[in-house]
Amino acid sequence: MARRTKEGDPRRIVHLEVEGQRIPAREGEPLTASLLAAGVEILSRGVKYHRARGPFCLAGRCGQCLVRVDGEANVPACQVAARDGMRVERQNAFPSASHDVFRAIDWFYPRGLDHHTLFPGVPVVEKVVARVARQLAGLGKLPDSDHAASARHVEHETEVLVIGAGPAGLAAAVEAARAGARVTLVDDRTEPGTSLLAPLQPGAPSPGWRDEALRALEGSGARILSSTFVFGLFREDGASIRVPWAAARGPDRTLHTLHPRAVVIATGATENLPLFPNNDLPGIFGARALALLVERDGVLPGERALVAGEGPEAEGIAQLLRRHGCEVVATVGLEPGPRGHVVRARGRGRLAGAIVQLPDGSERKLRIDLLAVAGNLSGFVDLARHAGAEVRMSGDGFVVVADEAGRTRIPGVFACGEVAGRRSPEEAIRQGSEAGRAAAAFARQEAAP
Repeated sequence: MARRTKEGDPRRIVHLEVEGQRIPAREGEPLTASLLAAGVEILSRGVKYHRARGPFCLAGRCGQCLVRVDGEANVPACQVAARDGMRVERQNAFPSASHDVFRAIDWFYPRGLDHHTLFPGVPVVEKVVARVARQLAGLGKLPDSDHAASARHVEHETEVLVIGAGPAGLAAAVEAARAGARVTLVDDRTEPGTSLLAPLQPGAPSPGWRDEALRALEGSGARILSSTFVFGLFREDGASIRVPWAAARGPDRTLHTLHPRAVVIATGATENLPLFPNNDLPGIFGARALALLVERDGVLPGERALVAGEGPEAEGIAQLLRRHGCEVVATVGLEPGPRGHVVRARGRGRLAGAIVQLPDGSERKLRIDLLAVAGNLSGFVDLARHAGAEVRMSGDGFVVVADEAGRTRIPGVFACGEVAGRRSPEEAIRQGSEAGRAAAAFARQEAAP
C-alpha cells in the first residue's frame, strides 16, 4: 500500500472524481502520484488480455498509465497535473478496472491468443470473432467533445533546436546560446530537467545546476517549450535545406512546426520492462521513475522492495528506498550472475512476490510489494531514425551513432547524451556542450550567404 512521505506539504489539497469516488490530491502533482496515494494501483488494463497495469516509467513512454481525463481518452496520468474537480476514468474494462470480467481472457489463454487463427475460413464465424476481438480490445472511447475549435497551430523558425532537457540537452542549449545562436529547447516533461530532480548516479548534476542552466537560457532569450512532444522530423522531397523541420504537440492542443538550421537530439534513454513473466504487474517500476515518485512527489508505493539490476543506479535506488523507511529484502540481477536473478514476478491484480534464482541454481520465493528495475535502458532513438541518422543495437540497447561532438551522418543533425549510448552524467554534459557549440557553428554556416 502506498503512503505519503512528505510532512507539511505546502501544496493545496484538492479533490478529484475517480469513477464516482472523491479522492484527495496535492494540487499540481502528477496524477499518478494522486492515484497511488489514494490506493488506486490499477490504472489501466492490457489491450488484449486485460491484465492489470500500473505506472512503470513515469515518462509518458510506456503506455501503462493511460486514463481518460475530463472526457479525453488516452491521457498519460504521469504527464498531467492534478487539479480540483478533475474527472478520471480508467479504460478498457467492464464493469471497472479493479473488477474487469474480461480479465478471464488471460486465464483461459495462458499461452497466448491470436484471434486471427480462430476459425479461419469459416463463413460468418470468422467475421464475428474478429469483430468481438476488436470490441474487447482498444485504447478507450473517442473524446466526449470535438476539440477542433480549440486547437491551434504555431509556426516559427529557430537556429538551433534542442530536443530533450536532461543533462545533455540543457548543456547543449546553454552552449549554443552562449555561441550566439537563437535556441529553442523542447521537452516532453511538465518541467524541464525533471530527471535531475531525483538523480541516482554519483556525480549527477544537482537541481541547482538545472536551475542555473534554465536561468541562463531565459536570459539569452531562448524559447523553452515544456509538455511538448516532438513526434517527427521531416525533410520535404526536393527541398534545398539540409536540416529536417520538426512537428510537435504541445499543451492545450497546440501543434508546433519548427524550422531549425541545426537539430540536437538529446531525448535520453527509456526504462524498459524487464524480460520475465508477470513483468507488467502494478508495483513494478523503473528505478528512475520510482526515485521521482518518492523524492519529488513524496509517495512511497510499497513497504518491502526487491531491486533488480546492476550498477550505480541499483545501489542508488536501494539506498533511497531504505532512507524513506522501505525494507529492501534483496538486490539481484536481471540476468544470471553471482548475485542471482529474477525468474518471475508473482501476483494477480498487483505484485505480491517474486521468485529469484540463486547462484547455486536453487530458487527462493520472496514476499514483496515493490520491485525496482535498474539499468534496463535503451536510447529513445525514434526521432534520430526519423531524421536519417544511423541507429544500431549494442549492449546498451538501441543507440544513435554519433562522435564526441554529437555529429551524426546527417549534416546539421546532432545526438548527445544517453540517446547516443550509456554514459555518466559528466560525460553526457561534456558531449552535450560540444554538440551545442557544433550546432551553433553549423547554423551560422547555413545562414551565411
